[in-house]
Amino acid sequence: MIFAPENRLEEAMLLAASQEQARPHFYRLLMESELFVLGDPGAPEAAGTLVHGGNLSLDTVTNDGQIYHPVFTSALRMQQFTGEAMPYFRMLGRVLFAGTRGAHFVVNPKSELGKTLVPEEIAYWLAQIQAPQPMAVRVGRPKVYPKKLVKALCMLFISRSLIEEAHLAFVARDDGTDEPHPLIGLVADGDVPRLVQEIFEVAAVALPGTPIDVVYIDPKGPLDPLMKHVLTIDSFYRRAPRTPLN
Repeated sequence: MIFAPENRLEEAMLLAASQEQARPHFYRLLMESELFVLGDPGAPEAAGTLVHGGNLSLDTVTNDGQIYHPVFTSALRMQQFTGEAMPYFRMLGRVLFAGTRGAHFVVNPKSELGKTLVPEEIAYWLAQIQAPQPMAVRVGRPKVYPKKLVKALCMLFISRSLIEEAHLAFVARDDGTDEPHPLIGLVADGDVPRLVQEIFEVAAVALPGTPIDVVYIDPKGPLDPLMKHVLTIDSFYRRAPRTPLN
């Protein structure tokens, strides 16, 4: 059968299969696209699964003794693999891979065009995309402060003990071609891939149609200029101090 691309990511994947110079663009889209993942983003650990990043539970397949997590570039590729309805969720590639470091993945198993991803390969492309870059954005002020978004996020964060504090900035491309949009800076105890996905879901309801960015900030780690600036902004959420047990 001929592989007929369903979206931009699949178009890039098809091109990368035959043209080496097209592969960086494919990896970038893989990191920045929502992938279809078999499993449960909030399920407890269960037999037959590998769990990374808290309660993230992913289904597995085995090939030549190696365990892989299957992910898919579209609903059609997933349906071709499962043949029936199975639990799944959608997550940005870079969020998924950052929260499952050391795991092996296979993209579109049983499809006409698929690919395995080894940990070293994933780590390399995560570093290329997440490495500090010269700040190409400007920090501005919104026309209207998003009170509804802030209230909704605070309600979410109260039940998420990983979050220490959250800051709200407004950024736009440095060329001035767009309006400032919200950027949430999270200071947390560890990797929080599921929480980032929840933030996107809350924002989609509170501010439909508005782009939003989320950055994980480790105050003890290397910070790019944008992260440093975000930390200078008063936090809109801060976890209450823990009460010591008597």
